[in-house]
Amino acid sequence: MKSQTANRLHNKTSLHAIQVELQSGYDLSPVEAQVLARRVQQLVDEQAGFSRQPGQITYQAIAIDEPPGKPLEDCRKVPVHLTVIADEDIQVWAHQGSLALRRLRAHRVVYEATMQDGALSQEDVACILGISLKSVKRVFAYFRERGESLPSRGEIQDMGRGVSHKIPVIRRYVQDLSFSHISRELGNHGISSMARYLHHFALVMILEDRGLTPQQMQSIISISDNLIQQYRQLYAELNVPKHARTLERLKGTVFHPPSEWEPNPDQPTASSAAGKKGGRQ
Repeated sequence: MKSQTANRLHNKTSLHAIQVELQSGYDLSPVEAQVLARRVQQLVDEQAGFSRQPGQITYQAIAIDEPPGKPLEDCRKVPVHLTVIADEDIQVWAHQGSLALRRLRAHRVVYEATMQDGALSQEDVACILGISLKSVKRVFAYFRERGESLPSRGEIQDMGRGVSHKIPVIRRYVQDLSFSHISRELGNHGISSMARYLHHFALVMILEDRGLTPQQMQSIISISDNLIQQYRQLYAELNVPKHARTLERLKGTVFHPPSEWEPNPDQPTASSAAGKKGGRQ
């Protein structure tokens, strides 16, 4: 089991990607390709090292848009800078213990990878943090039980159980939290990404109101059936008088995309942003 995990992780490394490219593209033998790949990797590390901050490593993550089921060796990889050690870690470890530190680091690296268009699997997190896969699974379960599923590759591509980080973003927005506040809560999540989740959710609400089936919705929106089902369930949960005005204004953004959803550290609250949108319609 561990050897299979090691092989999967090896297939994600930049060294392996370079070796495969040299073998297939330049007709080199496996030994020649491996030797040359190591030298190329050394040169890349020497050039790229300056862009990392203290306490960071560069890791080859699977690109966030790679589909599930594709062999790992064929998946596009992206280099992501991940903070393994940060100043805040010392205080968390000293006052809350090693378990809290483990949760903090797992949360941080997963979201850092996402912000750089990469997706980490639970195996990746275990390897990066030097802990067991069982420990990582417990960390992911901890956040899931609190309504925030960490966006691992399985969650993002709908390969595993549970809901992705899209659901907590939408729920927090409807509950009148500001984009900047939501971003901070979810590890500096990108505001442009959050706007995309809300746009898809608004489309699902409109199509649900018009009686379309999930299959018809999928042909229009081009997102997974699993995600459509999650959005339909969330709409059923939030479609109460308390949130009626916010949901209606959110639906209106489909026809009048708001400029307020551009990245802005001083993003207003959901209700005030929605009020501005309503004034322009």
